[in-house]
Amino acid sequence: MKKFVSVVTPTYNRVNKLHRVCNSIKNQTLKRINGEYIFEWIIIDDGSTDNTRELVEKWKNEVDWPIIYKYQTNKGKPWAVAEGVKLANGELTLLADSDDEFLPETFETFYNIWNNFTVDEK
Repeated sequence: MKKFVSVVTPTYNRVNKLHRVCNSIKNQTLKRINGEYIFEWIIIDDGSTDNTRELVEKWKNEVDWPIIYKYQTNKGKPWAVAEGVKLANGELTLLADSDDEFLPETFETFYNIWNNFTVDEK
C-alpha cells in the first residue's frame, strides 16, 4: 500500500543510537489517516556486527506500524541509502540517520504542507 512518508535509515553498528529514530516515530502527532498508517520505516543494516537485527525484530513485534528491515554486506552509507530508496513506497522519502530524531509534529507538518500545494494547469 502506498504510504505518504517512507523513513529510510541506513545503519551500521548503531544499536545504541537507533532507538532515537524509533522513539521519535512513536511520538508523531499524525500517524494514521482513515485507520491506515501514513508512514513506513525502512532500516538498511549495512553489515552490522552488533545486535541491530535482534533489536529491530523486537521492535517489529512491539509496534503495529510497518518496519521493513534489510541486511546487506557492508558497502557504505551511499549504497545503504540507495537500497532504502528502492524499497520506499512513500510519496515522500525522509532520510533519518541512525542517531536522528524528528520533532513530534514532523509528519503532520509535511502532510499539511504537501496537501496545500496547488498545481496550475495551463
